[in-house]
Amino acid sequence: MNNDEARFFIKKVMDGYKKRKKENNLYSSDNFIPENIITTYYGFVDKPKFSYIIKEYKKQFIFNEARIETNVSKEEQMGLGEIYDYIENFDFSKDYFNIFVTSLLLHQKLYSKCPDPSFGGSLRDTDPIMYDLNMEIPTASEAKKIFNSYISSSNDIFKPLESNDIFGYINNCVILVTNLIKLQPFADGNKRTFRALLALLLKKIDIPPIYVEISERDEYKECLIRGMKYEDYTSIIRFYYYKICDAIMTLDIEKSHINESEKIFQKK
Repeated sequence: MNNDEARFFIKKVMDGYKKRKKENNLYSSDNFIPENIITTYYGFVDKPKFSYIIKEYKKQFIFNEARIETNVSKEEQMGLGEIYDYIENFDFSKDYFNIFVTSLLLHQKLYSKCPDPSFGGSLRDTDPIMYDLNMEIPTASEAKKIFNSYISSSNDIFKPLESNDIFGYINNCVILVTNLIKLQPFADGNKRTFRALLALLLKKIDIPPIYVEISERDEYKECLIRGMKYEDYTSIIRFYYYKICDAIMTLDIEKSHINESEKIFQKK
């Protein structure tokens, strides 16, 4: 399958995705639509340069990402821009990656434009108050201890890629981010920071940044809570499979004529 055939195939398969979404039947066990799209995109599509993908993401979804949470300031929206500039320029072959260190850096960037930028990258010293989650969250001391453990275990997340198991890798990334959000190591900005971490991790396999629509906020939260509260990650993984498909379509496939005309494809 060449690039043109792969892009055409993805467009046709997405018709089935849209039909299932309209029928509210996305999560049935016989549905392999996202796996087919992701496998085809990963294996056969010539990817645009990531700078183009990030440009499109920021243009369409950076404000949307801020609106997923409540009471996000303009300075924090600017900080999100700083985060995705960092993701755009990050190179896994050259730059140092560590779950603990990288998360601190992303959190610093989120608050880098705020009146008190020192809030960024600081771990919480008090127990969290989460009005929208009816579940137990680790205390500040427990959160610090668990969060510190990621310093030495960061490379474990990449193990599935040693056998080219991209779905094992995606699953690892989603579970990691779900557990980090439950941990709430920071006083605020945890979900935004760790969604950005997920975007960075998926960049390693040339997956565009995922976005959650405002209309999907309740569905996202329900899947996230199920993973955090019961360690049942099936729904949140499935949710992200479909969001990967949305990102592939919106940030690449639907704009393939622009990619072609501007000759901005990466070399394989």
